[in-house]
Amino acid sequence: MKTSLAVALVLSLAFPAWSRDPGLPPPPPDDENQPPPQASEMGYFERCFGVPRIGGGNIAIYGEVPIPIGHETAGIPSPVASSGSKDDKAWLVIAVVAVAALPVVVYAVDRPAPRLVLQRFRCPTFSLDLLGGADNSHAALGKGSYGFLSTRLTFGVGHVASDFQYDAAPGAVSGFAAHLLVRPTPREHVEGGLAIGYRRSFLGDRVQDGFEIGIPHRYTFWRDGLRTVGLELRPLLLISSRIEPALEAAFLIPLAQVLHLRAGGRVYTFEGDLLWGLSAGLSLTL
Repeated sequence: MKTSLAVALVLSLAFPAWSRDPGLPPPPPDDENQPPPQASEMGYFERCFGVPRIGGGNIAIYGEVPIPIGHETAGIPSPVASSGSKDDKAWLVIAVVAVAALPVVVYAVDRPAPRLVLQRFRCPTFSLDLLGGADNSHAALGKGSYGFLSTRLTFGVGHVASDFQYDAAPGAVSGFAAHLLVRPTPREHVEGGLAIGYRRSFLGDRVQDGFEIGIPHRYTFWRDGLRTVGLELRPLLLISSRIEPALEAAFLIPLAQVLHLRAGGRVYTFEGDLLWGLSAGLSLTL
């Protein structure tokens, strides 16, 4: 009897030691302890529009703008600009240069962008801007306002984007433009890039075209995911036989995750004549 009790006591003490044997494999982890899926394992919608994940990409979004600038067409005399018109153009050139330089300073001191914006930056991004408005000019158009419609398509992936813009205006300046946009990684409050391209504009039998360069950019005042309230500025210079400045500004107000209301205006010159106007429309980004 004593021998049986001794054997039972030895076995009861040995079993807990075996359960703690380091040679045995550990129990499988719970599902909740599994690491989150990497970016390569997530679908397109989750990576580009969903909740930000570790391993997500870099920066996001943008749009871009062209500017009219021109040269005299052979055989077609251009109207003589008054000294007041020359002064207005000089001030506009100064404003365009100042607006183009400001985002460089802000970018240098700004903080990194939110993770979702950085993820979106590496996704293929397509933007469609539809605008309508009216232009005015005492020298080029005479008295009254003349309506215009503008369509701009932008496609980009990461640091490179391109755009095409077409302006239709039966009684004012119409034309088209195409640009290549080189974009740095966005920051928390500013994003944009260097735009280089070509623009051709028409006003009656007058034509102006040439090489165009600028720094279209956006300042973000408030952000909720991909919804943003901000100000988009598009300073551009068209260089041909003369320099023609253009500056466009628009406030962005979110209507949905990928849809924003645009409201603003533009001022530019056509063969030295100053034009200005107001516009409004929609911006869709997918």
